[in-house]
Amino acid sequence: MAKLVALIAAPHDPTLPIAARLEPLGKAHPGAVAGLEHFAALREMLTDARPDVLVSIGSDHFGQWFMNNMPQFMVGKATRLIGPMKDEQDAWGLEPVDLPIHGDLARHILRAGLNEGVDFSFSDEFIADHSFTIPLNFLRPEHDLPVVPLFINLLAPPVPPGWRYAEVGKVVRKVIGDWDSDLRVAIIGTGHMSNAVGSPRMMETTAEADWDHEMWELVKAGDMEEITKRSTWDQLYAHGNGTPGFLGNVMALGAAGGAKPSFAELLANEAQPAVAFLGWTEADLEGGAS
Repeated sequence: MAKLVALIAAPHDPTLPIAARLEPLGKAHPGAVAGLEHFAALREMLTDARPDVLVSIGSDHFGQWFMNNMPQFMVGKATRLIGPMKDEQDAWGLEPVDLPIHGDLARHILRAGLNEGVDFSFSDEFIADHSFTIPLNFLRPEHDLPVVPLFINLLAPPVPPGWRYAEVGKVVRKVIGDWDSDLRVAIIGTGHMSNAVGSPRMMETTAEADWDHEMWELVKAGDMEEITKRSTWDQLYAHGNGTPGFLGNVMALGAAGGAKPSFAELLANEAQPAVAFLGWTEADLEGGAS
């Protein structure tokens, strides 16, 4: 059977790649430099796990789907994962990604999910936006592993409640373990803390937001009951138009199955909206398979 050897949840804030370019020049904000250091620690964790394939979980920021056509949970089973969109590359100077998709694992997740209560959508035509490419570029810059992209809806209501993201995370973990393969698999998820991009409240979601610290304490405690209770669309949206992106972190916590991460850092300062860095090793995960 396949083995889950690492689980990581990291941000996809496009200011962080900008900071990575500025840091060698001594021009990056100190708060952003801390984020680069957290990415470096998670990159080392992933390297030490020696994965053969990555399951990458991200969303689409209305780059190809909109309110009239948005899958809730979708397996990308094309031959390659390519991205991000040209406008994202031009606006933020993002590095492109062009990776092979592991078709066998993609089709296994799709089919096995049906027996576990998840009717995944699927597509052979998509572009991976920055929610996929930024974590992949920071965590596996070698671009030497095949991936399976899982798209989750974080923007277009009706959005499933938090408990559903946790349940789907558990299913993804289970079907990976049930896969008839000897390959080592790592999951890379991504999500927001409080976030209000482009709105008048944008500066309120930087630095010391009470909501971020309250939720972070629940994350560190592994209190999934309280986390999911507070993770409906309406509750999250009340803290900023991008805060429902926290559901990406909820999905990663669901996949962890109750195990506490050995790496957990909340970065909250004026450099960018609050972001979370979470990492579970294979040893961490062995205690959280429920």
